[in-house]
Amino acid sequence: MYEVEVKAHLRNRKAVIKKLEDFGCKFSEELHQVDRIFLPEGIPIPEPLGTPVFRVRKENEKVLFTLKITQSGRQDCIERELEIMDGDKMIEIVKLLKFYEVPSVDKKRIKTHVGDVEVVLDTVKDLGDFIEAEKIVTHTDPEERKKIQEELFDFLGTIGISKEDRVIDGKYPIMLWEKFNKK
Repeated sequence: MYEVEVKAHLRNRKAVIKKLEDFGCKFSEELHQVDRIFLPEGIPIPEPLGTPVFRVRKENEKVLFTLKITQSGRQDCIERELEIMDGDKMIEIVKLLKFYEVPSVDKKRIKTHVGDVEVVLDTVKDLGDFIEAEKIVTHTDPEERKKIQEELFDFLGTIGISKEDRVIDGKYPIMLWEKFNKK
């Protein structure tokens, strides 16, 4: 299974929510997610494609452990996730495996679906508002997944997201690292 997504800056959250509601969408309760992300020791941020990345996510009262391995781009990855009981113990294990922590991501998220597309609206501390559209697919051909990304962005265009707002290869921890560590 592959997670294929697109992301864009969200300039008018209220207008996008209204358009999605006009499509009949119902939104989830707001989730508060704090993601602690880890890369293998010696691997720089932004990490090369194909690098395994671990995430420990606290989502309201639930804790999730995720492995992501990017494929043809940062928004095309193999993803495996499971709920865990003890996030602190998992972080201890990840560090023992010689993974180091990169900038944490603190965000508020609401979700909805349009057909088989999951749409999320995020407010990310220190970065602002974003929208993502994603599909979980089984296509092993990276070119097929790239086509799906274009279809997803075309969908975002129907709800008022412009191509200029698209974030290419943008992952929040990389965006935070670039904001606070690059000169």
